Amino acid sequence: MADRAKQLQACKAAVTKYKSQLEMAATKHEALSLAINMAENIMKAMKLTSDPAERKELKSQCGVIMDMANRIKHATQWQPPPPMAQTDPGYKQVERWAASVAHSVPLDPSSSKSKASSPSLPSAMLADLSLDPTTKTRATSSNSHTLTSTTLRETNDTHEQVDFGATQKPASHANHRLGNQLDTSASPIVVSKAGSVPVSPLTHVQPDTHCLASSGSQPTRVRKLAPPRSTRKLTTKEEILLLKASVVNGFKCPPWDKNPTSSEFALGDNGQPFRDTRELGLSAYQYQFFQDWVPAQKALPPPSLFPDRGGIGPLMGSSRSIDLVQDAATDCSVVASLCAGVARAERGHEQMLSNMVWPFDKNLGKPVISSNGKYVVRLNFNGCWRKVVIDDRLPVSSTHRLLHVIDRHNPGLLWPALLEKAYLKVRGGYDFPGSNSCGDLWTLTGWIPEQIYLQETDTVPSELWQRIYASFVYGDVLVTVGTGKMSTRQERELGLEGQHSYAVLDLKETDHDRLILVKNPWVEGRGWRGPRPAMAPIIDTSSSSEDPKNGTDATGLETVPSIETPHPTTFWIGLEQVIQHFESLYLNWNPGLFRYRQDIHFEWNIEKQHATSSCIESHPQFSFCSKEGGRVWFLLSRHFRDAPSDDTEVSDSFNDGSIRPETHLHSSGEALKGYMCIYICNGNGFRHYIKDTYLESGPYVNTPQSLLKFDTDENETYTIVIDQDELPASPYTFSLSAFSNSNITLEPASQKYPIHRTEPGQWTKHTAGGSTSSSRYFENPQYTLEIREKCSLAIMLTSTNQANPLHVKLALGYGKRLYRLQSRDVLVDSGDHRGGCVFTEIKDLQPGLYTIICSLFEAGVTGNYTLRVDSTSAITMGQIPKDGAGLLSMKLSPACFGSEVNKLAAPLVLRRLAAYTVVARFLKATSPRSHDLGKLARSPLRLSIELGRGPERKFLVASENGEYADSMAVRTESIHLDPTLAAQSDLWLVLDRLSGPGGPVEEWYDVEILTDMPQACSIGVWRAWDA
Repeated sequence: MADRAKQLQACKAAVTKYKSQLEMAATKHEALSLAINMAENIMKAMKLTSDPAERKELKSQCGVIMDMANRIKHATQWQPPPPMAQTDPGYKQVERWAASVAHSVPLDPSSSKSKASSPSLPSAMLADLSLDPTTKTRATSSNSHTLTSTTLRETNDTHEQVDFGATQKPASHANHRLGNQLDTSASPIVVSKAGSVPVSPLTHVQPDTHCLASSGSQPTRVRKLAPPRSTRKLTTKEEILLLKASVVNGFKCPPWDKNPTSSEFALGDNGQPFRDTRELGLSAYQYQFFQDWVPAQKALPPPSLFPDRGGIGPLMGSSRSIDLVQDAATDCSVVASLCAGVARAERGHEQMLSNMVWPFDKNLGKPVISSNGKYVVRLNFNGCWRKVVIDDRLPVSSTHRLLHVIDRHNPGLLWPALLEKAYLKVRGGYDFPGSNSCGDLWTLTGWIPEQIYLQETDTVPSELWQRIYASFVYGDVLVTVGTGKMSTRQERELGLEGQHSYAVLDLKETDHDRLILVKNPWVEGRGWRGPRPAMAPIIDTSSSSEDPKNGTDATGLETVPSIETPHPTTFWIGLEQVIQHFESLYLNWNPGLFRYRQDIHFEWNIEKQHATSSCIESHPQFSFCSKEGGRVWFLLSRHFRDAPSDDTEVSDSFNDGSIRPETHLHSSGEALKGYMCIYICNGNGFRHYIKDTYLESGPYVNTPQSLLKFDTDENETYTIVIDQDELPASPYTFSLSAFSNSNITLEPASQKYPIHRTEPGQWTKHTAGGSTSSSRYFENPQYTLEIREKCSLAIMLTSTNQANPLHVKLALGYGKRLYRLQSRDVLVDSGDHRGGCVFTEIKDLQPGLYTIICSLFEAGVTGNYTLRVDSTSAITMGQIPKDGAGLLSMKLSPACFGSEVNKLAAPLVLRRLAAYTVVARFLKATSPRSHDLGKLARSPLRLSIELGRGPERKFLVASENGEYADSMAVRTESIHLDPTLAAQSDLWLVLDRLSGPGGPVEEWYDVEILTDMPQACSIGVWRAWDA
């Protein structure tokens, strides 16, 4: 009995649920379905109840509901009934409400029109329906989403206007942080024609909220979100850059400044149709089927499929649903993009593809046939919307294979083939190997592209679904998917094509499943053979068109397996299966979700690189600030370059991250080259030198677009850095766009140090002294730096040889070559040795003379380098002559301290007056048992030239002013010695170590004498010295 009571209560709850949904039903078809569901649940309740009185009451209610369903079925126009006030529980209210519905459904258009135009209607309500692409909303039924989206969308009339004024944004907007969602203030403000005061934006509409207008009032509906426009004034250089970027693949595509006039499409006096300058290229495979370029009048419907055409010509519209497919063309991503855009329109949203083709009839809302065969297509690429002019000729096949996109339901439909041709003209021709579909849709629609790598470990299915589902319902995101490399066996078992693009036509959410309607655009493609989800009713989709014969509902039967098509190419698949078997999810977001946008265009001449470098000094960098903070989307777009049509090595169509079979790569087995990325640094809008520290970075992608999302702080200025890796050496042009719901600025980054000094140089065998652990360290190139007034400095050392670890140091050297260095003398250095580029900076440096030392990690390694010093005030920099420059070197035999010996000496015989400098360099230390201790054991050493022996001896010169030095090399200052000193006493060259380092150790030193005269002296052998 308890189970029977629970079932009864469940039926009653279902009736209440369907009743609340019927109050906001978007279409007549949906309302009828809900009414039938209510009646079915009431009849189930009648069977379950044991109370005769209750059964009688339920029977009465069932009759009322059936009467209401009958009136809805025969109604010519559906209008949502008023929501019932929840005053008294029980089924009496359902009966009264159903009766009111049955008498309120209009049976003729006039009654509905009179109500809609009643002067007593209140001002339009506001509903914030511009959902954030990343908004995480709670799971709801698909019917609820359907009624909210479709019903509110239908008021796109002249009685409302869109106001994005700052005064209408919510008070919380200033402190709003996006995190994983956009600012809700991006929604339009709907104002009545009478000019009533606009209402502040509400929260997102939830299915259980009675947000729709009651009976007799004007319903709230979704308006088309106006995309933001960049308000930044372009510089003359940017304007020239955009004009130069108009030439692509030998064709000129100027910026779209105004809509074409009807005279452009009129047939000329000579009666000759318009012809483009040259035909587009075809691949060798396509030439197998190619017959000729034929005008659209004879090309559609395809003559190979319709030989008895009987005067049937091309059409620009159709009452049937559109089913686009590719055949012998390799542009799967393009056709998948077209399918996604068409599916959105057929779900009841505004047109977004066919309105890109001109001539266009605004009254009909569709393109029309051109009289002279000329068409102008509006495409978004190379920094702006551009005009792409084409003729109406299409490549016609001599067989059943087709070389252009075609609608299987309407073979004469022309505008998809024209749109495809215009896009392929920009991308190089019909031999275009395919790209990724979000990049194609960026060009076709201007919607922001995003690629999600489904195989990443951080992909959470529930979060991913919640992020895109609500936005998909409201038509604010286009979805396509792509597979990666697959083996032949995988393709056969799963029914998928490897490296192929698929269109997502619809999404469905049930109590237990999250389903995706996927379409393979290839006419001879495989159909899904994997696990099939338990199907819900076909019409229970995210959003249904009003006419079930025209829309995604029309594909319902095509998704059901049959004997003829056991594996249809349009199929429902679970979200988990998509994540498991597809490589990427491609999203294109409605830019109208944002209120502000700024664009900047720039050129970057990329030179040949030997390896990856951390140096970004020459990279494009920009200053960015958000007035109120929040989430900002940065989109980097690489422009298509002008390239010969037959040079695939240069063409960008063959050098990006395309989805294509390996057979279509421009060289066998060669990986696609060219990656780019966006970095965000906390640099206060100043230029950076190296990419050491950054706040956020996007992935390196080999596609023409790269997207990065970042949460900005209020009034904080950031530095945006553009980076690349392995892009072929060439001049490139780019556009960087920032989208936000807060006022933003985007400008070129400022120079923190306006004064620059550059010194090129080389490490040779004689000047490559190695690191500070090397005895030859001070042989490294050194520079004198003169500071005349207090300033800040930036020092950067670069080398083209990335394998050489670099280091740079600024020290107190008084502008002279350093031979000894203590830590207190080092003002700043570049830290650890690193390849390619090292950098350091110092603030508030006092006036004076300083020394810069440039070194490699390993002594004796040669290579070139460039030393750059930037400052805030004037500086003077010059190279210090190398050690021993202009002097003659006299190498002595190595001096070896025995384990019991602490002083060595060699007799010095002067031949002529000369300047003498003596250098002793530590070589190694060994124990008496011949264990090499390397450079770890070293005694403090003093080097001197002495006159005489014993207590009366005289120091003529000594290293470190007579102090012992614990360094790899010790040296004396230069001293002039006269041969007449020999008359006073003998001269000795003396090495004196302070003591043995912790026991008996042998130490070896290399000694060198530098003089300015040849044959200035002679040296005897080393000996132990007691004096």
